[in-house]
Amino acid sequence: MCCGQGRGLVAAGGKTAVTARKPAPVSSAALYEYTGATGMTVLGPISGARYRFDRPGAKVQIDGRDVSSLAGLPHLRRVS
Repeated sequence: MCCGQGRGLVAAGGKTAVTARKPAPVSSAALYEYTGATGMTVLGPISGARYRFDRPGAKVQIDGRDVSSLAGLPHLRRVS
């Protein structure tokens, strides 16, 4: 390899391994309110957390890492 192409690689016992990436930074949580007619459970795609909105008007704190993914869901409204 030339021109620095191997900088992210580590040689160990004749095998090549890629160095691990840093975890995604944690941003602040946000409060969401459910505006649908019944209830809804959502799984956070980044944190893996299960968010349960058990009735209309239910408010749940969402992990900041999941906010951007859940913001576009119907019947969810950001409160803070």
